[in-house]
Amino acid sequence: MKSKQWHSSVISKAPALLLVLLILASAISGWGATFPLPIPTRPTSFPLQRPKVTGTVVSWGNNDNGQTNVQAGLRSVVAVAAGGNHTVALKNDGTVVAWGRGTEGQTTVPASLMDVVAIAAGGNHTVALKSDGTVVAWGGSSGQSSVPLGLSGVVAVAAGYAHTVAVVSDDSVVGRMVSWGLITTMPGGLSGIISAASGYQSTIALRTDGTMTGWGDDSWSQITVASRLSNFVAVAMGSVGGPNSAIGLQDDGTVVAWGYNGYGQTNVPAGLTEVVAIAAGSGHMVALKSDGLVGPNGATGKAQVVSGFMVSISVTRGGHGYTAPPLVVIRGGGGAGAVATAVLTDGVVTGFVVSNPGIGYTSVPQVVIASPLSAPELSVSVSRVNVAMKVILGRKYQLQSSTDLMNWALVGSSFVADNESINQEFVVAETGRYFQLVEVP
Repeated sequence: MKSKQWHSSVISKAPALLLVLLILASAISGWGATFPLPIPTRPTSFPLQRPKVTGTVVSWGNNDNGQTNVQAGLRSVVAVAAGGNHTVALKNDGTVVAWGRGTEGQTTVPASLMDVVAIAAGGNHTVALKSDGTVVAWGGSSGQSSVPLGLSGVVAVAAGYAHTVAVVSDDSVVGRMVSWGLITTMPGGLSGIISAASGYQSTIALRTDGTMTGWGDDSWSQITVASRLSNFVAVAMGSVGGPNSAIGLQDDGTVVAWGYNGYGQTNVPAGLTEVVAIAAGSGHMVALKSDGLVGPNGATGKAQVVSGFMVSISVTRGGHGYTAPPLVVIRGGGGAGAVATAVLTDGVVTGFVVSNPGIGYTSVPQVVIASPLSAPELSVSVSRVNVAMKVILGRKYQLQSSTDLMNWALVGSSFVADNESINQEFVVAETGRYFQLVEVP
């Protein structure tokens, strides 16, 4: 939505002048996913922000450990990751859930983990990036979860079969990459890297121009294909002990997959569009499809009144994306005093608690669930303006108007000032946007 602006100005030419009226409107922005998706930039300041667009998790490929069995009722997901045989989801409240094989603790999310902004999943381990730029990892047995002591300033993470990669912001164009686990070496000459994805013994990095570069094993052309692609905003890579497959998210919300296809993981479902995040496991792929919802809102409720008291509120629509209980306003119905609060589950309003039933209701009051706080929009049209003028007593004046400050036209009749301070009202729509008072013979 574009801001609207109207203004009228009066600019002095001879003895004195006048007025200006300027009113600005505030723009309201939404959280919905729009396509083409922008190529992300590498953050350089903290705290980091987690994605705001929620979506529905879609998964396909190998399911021998339940890794494609998306949890029933999973809501408010903003990012996904796929490991060897497990899947991880980041919710909009900064918490993490995981499912699939957990034999090395990769699905056992630390109980105190919160404020996560990004996730990654490796062969048998899981990695979480927190808003303060620190990293938490769990699972695995080859050092891939042993985060280097003192590591900070991390802006992106990737997890391979048995290694982990972090992109560190150092205020340079290149940034810095750190790796630990079975693979710790990095190629030289990297530039413009904003994120990375790792497989068995391969890594692909995404550049700021939407192209990709890779290093390591290329036995399934996973790196060769990546280097030929463009217009990408995200990349993910998985492996099955050795063979690697990869998936890329294009700016139009579609996905492309390549490399090893032994489990059908590169067979992207037909018609899959409006994707906002991707992940790749050992034999399966995961995509987060935008649910089209904009911002945390949409909840509605209906009140029940008995003998003049509002006794309860039922949920007619749960809405989505709430991170805190929204304000509940009770109005109308002939009564007063009713107070209720909303109850949230996974960002959805699931119930209401009436703390005061009020009194005197003769009909069912309206239940209003507040939307998130945002800048108000102001639309003002100015039609008449009153101008206070300082002039010289006895001199003759006339008002002029212009729409471009170059061409001026006379407005109304000339007048002789019978007072040094006078007021005049005129219609803006008829005279123009800019005004000046001139002395005439």
